[in-house]
Amino acid sequence: MLLLGLVWNKYANKNSAYKKFGRRLIGVSVTIMALVGFTNISTWVLWPLESRMEIFRNQTQQGPYSGIIVLGGSERMSQSTAANQATLNHGGERLIEAAALARKFPELPIIHSGGTRPDLDGFSENDVAELFFKQAAIDLSRIRFDAKSYNTHRNAVESKTLIKADETGKWFLVTSAFHMPRSVGTFKHAGINIQPYPVDYKTSLNYDGLLSFNFSDNFQRFDLAIHEYIGLLAYYITGRSNALFPS
Repeated sequence: MLLLGLVWNKYANKNSAYKKFGRRLIGVSVTIMALVGFTNISTWVLWPLESRMEIFRNQTQQGPYSGIIVLGGSERMSQSTAANQATLNHGGERLIEAAALARKFPELPIIHSGGTRPDLDGFSENDVAELFFKQAAIDLSRIRFDAKSYNTHRNAVESKTLIKADETGKWFLVTSAFHMPRSVGTFKHAGINIQPYPVDYKTSLNYDGLLSFNFSDNFQRFDLAIHEYIGLLAYYITGRSNALFPS
């Protein structure tokens, strides 16, 4: 929007309607950037997402449980390939907490759902996760790898195929707190008996004041929130979730 405003302001005829509209676009864009970049608006728009399943945070007493499902997306594949190490991004808590659950429930199988591979000669999400679990001393024979998923809908569909008929108990669903509402809606729609296990919180779920001068982090949180709200709407419209804002 800012770029469009700059272009119109530069090339439109002086005093034309396009010139004035371009200036308005610039003003609106700068205002939005200032509000998002220097206030806690990004935190406020993430709150409803992260707090939606808050009742299940660290909850492990509602069994019986049949297994653990952890969604991919925390793996840095190119960097892991170059370093030959499990390198994780800002969502690394997905794997860390899944490993903690695996140690707490040593009898449960684990499904790692994520098949993205940006480079045919490089590590996939599953390759990075396998290396991580091996280094975390988790028995790899417990892990079922879904190598076909490329979005949350496919995570649910492909995970369903890896669950055995007699595994009728709850499955821990481990993913980032902001991503949990859409994940719950999708996995419930797929008919999987899940219990949310939200991790990777981006906010404190408390009021932290009006101003925040961490420009890059604020925009990153705002981008995550907008992406998820659009995803929730798109999944509801396309029938991939039975609820607009799953609970």
